[in-house]
Amino acid sequence: MIRRRTLLAAPLALATSRHAIAQSGAAWPGGRPIRIVVGFPPGGSGDFLARTLSEPLARELGGATIIMDNRPGAGSNIAAEHVARSDADGYTILLGGNFTHAVNPAMYRRLPFDPINDFTPITRISDLPLIIAVRADAGINNLAELAARMRAQPGRWNYATPGIGTPSHLVGAKLAKVTNEDITHVPFRGGAPSLQAVLAGDVQILVGTPPVALPQIRAGTLKALSLSTRLPSPAIPDVLGSEAAGLPALDITGWWGIWTAARLPTPIRDRLFAAFRAVLAQQAVQTRMAQEGLQALPSESPEEFGRFVQAEIPVWAQIVKDAGATAD
Repeated sequence: MIRRRTLLAAPLALATSRHAIAQSGAAWPGGRPIRIVVGFPPGGSGDFLARTLSEPLARELGGATIIMDNRPGAGSNIAAEHVARSDADGYTILLGGNFTHAVNPAMYRRLPFDPINDFTPITRISDLPLIIAVRADAGINNLAELAARMRAQPGRWNYATPGIGTPSHLVGAKLAKVTNEDITHVPFRGGAPSLQAVLAGDVQILVGTPPVALPQIRAGTLKALSLSTRLPSPAIPDVLGSEAAGLPALDITGWWGIWTAARLPTPIRDRLFAAFRAVLAQQAVQTRMAQEGLQALPSESPEEFGRFVQAEIPVWAQIVKDAGATAD
C-alpha cells in the first residue's frame, strides 16, 4: 500500500515541480542581484559591453541589480565553466562569444564544459571585428608595409592579444600564415594589458578589439594598419579592410553573445531575451557601441541564436585549423 501511494504521488509531485518552475519566471529576478560574468579583466571590449548594457538592462528588468563579475583566464574558459556550473535560475549570465563556444572547442584538447549541452542560449549581442595596429612612431602605414618590414627583420616580431583562443589570437596566427613570417604570439590576461605592452614597446603589434584600440588610434599613439576583415566596417570607417591594406587573404571577425546555464526555465529565458533585445534596440546603446566600433546584432529568438552557434562551431574549427593556432 505504501509503495502504491508513493507511485501515485510521484506524477503529482512532478507536475507540481514543473508548475513551480514555470511560475518562477513571474517572480524573477526578485530581490537577488544578477551577475554578468566576463572572461576578461576590466579595460577590454567585454568589460565595455557589459557596462554599456548593464544599466539599461537593469531598467528593463524592473530595477534589478546588475553586478559585473570579471573572471579572466584561459581564453574565457574559466568564466564559461563558472556559468555552466551555476544554478539554472537566471542570476548568472555569461557574456561570451565565438571564442568560448566555437574557437575554444577546436583549440583546446579538453574543455571543462560542453558548449552546447551545458548552456541555454539567449541572444547574440554584436559583431567583434579586430584591429591590427602598431605604435604611431613605427613608421608603418598598412599591412603591406608591415609584411615588408617583417621580411627585412625576421624573427624580431611579436603580436599582443587578450589571451589564447581569443579572436585576436586567431587573427595574429592567420597574419603569420598569410605573410609566411615567424611572428610570436604574446598572450595577456585581457585587452588593456596587451595594449600597454605595445605602447611601452615591449611588443611590436597589437591585435585588439575596437574598444581597446580606437581610443589610442584617435589619440595618435597607435597607427591602425587594417581591420581583420577583408572589407571595411561601417562602424569603423577610418580603418581600412585587409584588402585595401594589401593583404586580402586575412578575413576573420568574431561576435559576442549571452548564455546562462542549461535548463533555464523558459519564462526566465524569454524575459531575458526580450530585455536584451529591447536594450540593443535603444538608440543610446547603439550610438555608444558604434563609438567603440561595434554593431548591435541581436538574434531573432533564443532558438535562432542556438542554431547560429551550432552552425558556427565547424566554421571556426576550420579557421583554427587553417591558422595553425594551438593552445595547451
